[in-house]
Amino acid sequence: MSESEEMYVVTIAMLQEAGASTPIPLSRLASELDIQPVSANQMIKKLEEEGLVSYTPYKGVELTSEGEKTALRILRYRRLWEVFLVHNLSIPILEASELACRMEHILPKEAAERLAKFLDEPLASPQGLPIPQIVSGETPSFDRPLSELQTGQRSRVTRIEGLNATQAFLARQGVLPGANVDILGVGSDGTRLLAIDSNQLTLSEQITRVIRVRLNVE
Repeated sequence: MSESEEMYVVTIAMLQEAGASTPIPLSRLASELDIQPVSANQMIKKLEEEGLVSYTPYKGVELTSEGEKTALRILRYRRLWEVFLVHNLSIPILEASELACRMEHILPKEAAERLAKFLDEPLASPQGLPIPQIVSGETPSFDRPLSELQTGQRSRVTRIEGLNATQAFLARQGVLPGANVDILGVGSDGTRLLAIDSNQLTLSEQITRVIRVRLNVE
């Protein structure tokens, strides 16, 4: 897979991660990549033939499951490099991001996982963006809102979004990045009874939406 193809796939993923509705219009994708729409159209046709994207005429493009796996792998490598460059080499964030964007395409899987271990398995980039995690041992996965989890599921907090007051409240309850969370029950109104490490508390659906977690923590 060429570097150009990887950039298309990872750009689609980042737009979706930022909340863009899918399918993503080709004009939006072309604008993000700073290219002409006709060039984007040609590349999307190629990526569709390779099974990485699904294109709907006059609507836009979205990643297939295979395309998402590829995008998450690339983003994992990019954000690991960002952590290394910023925290270990003291390179400014913006410069580190530009360097990491180049380096993500050349990092073998084994080297990437050694880098992750060296960095102590970071959960977020210096910009606060989630680093896709290896959950099953093979496929990276983004974190997700705690509000999506159901009774019996276990996760680990990766970051807290929302207002400072909300973050401060959750911090007092022990809801911090790295904390283990078990869903003990889900109410009809979306409230969730949680076990945060050794403590129990009940949170509204609105609050659990701002808590980002990674599933299947051992």
